[in-house]
Amino acid sequence: MTKTLLTSAFLLFIMTSCNYSDKDDYNNTCNVSNPIEDLSWLKDKILELEQTSLYESGEIYISQANYNGNTIFIMGNCCAVCNTIVPIYNCKGESIGYIGDDTFDSTILEKDVII
Repeated sequence: MTKTLLTSAFLLFIMTSCNYSDKDDYNNTCNVSNPIEDLSWLKDKILELEQTSLYESGEIYISQANYNGNTIFIMGNCCAVCNTIVPIYNCKGESIGYIGDDTFDSTILEKDVII
């Protein structure tokens, strides 16, 4: 009886602690249902990145985040020693800055989602 009660309490805790509000930030990205397929510039960028050796090694990624109510796309990599500049793009595919410049600091990566 005690195990059933503890298991039920644990499951209730897990179900109520989930927060889906972050997920909602990415549902209507750039007013398209699937940014990877529907944003031609992003699709082209992905095809371009797939041709690189970084893609084959799994070191490169594209993520999206919500910044000041706008969706942004971050082109990053997992190479800790590469000293890489990480560009940020808006929904139109325009470069709007870099991680570490005066506009975007690294805290933007705390709520990004890899796409």
